[in-house]
Amino acid sequence: MTITSKPGPWTDDENAAVIRLYFDMLSLATAGASYNKAGMIRSYQFTDEGRHAEALSNRSRGSIEAKLMNCSAAHRDLQPRAETMDGHGYRALSNYQGALRTAMHSELIDRRNNRQFAG
Repeated sequence: MTITSKPGPWTDDENAAVIRLYFDMLSLATAGASYNKAGMIRSYQFTDEGRHAEALSNRSRGSIEAKLMNCSAAHRDLQPRAETMDGHGYRALSNYQGALRTAMHSELIDRRNNRQFAG
């Protein structure tokens, strides 16, 4: 009999990786570009294409998809007027980890600052 252990709570690295995946998808969705959600998730799990492949390698596709729904909720809660992935296949799932909200807040600040300083 094989005993498998479930990963524990999402780490800071995992949260950062899934938030980057979320914004990669959101950028494509808002631009009207076609993209493959499952393929993008796989690239973040298993290949060198994903900048954070190691960070999500212990998470299942279903777990990542649920976390993307949490990202939609955190994004909506932090920026109520912003377009989120809620309308693009990842409806907001509001019961999310406080650490995810903190990571999303940091990412939104970084994105705002980078936009302000871009030429």
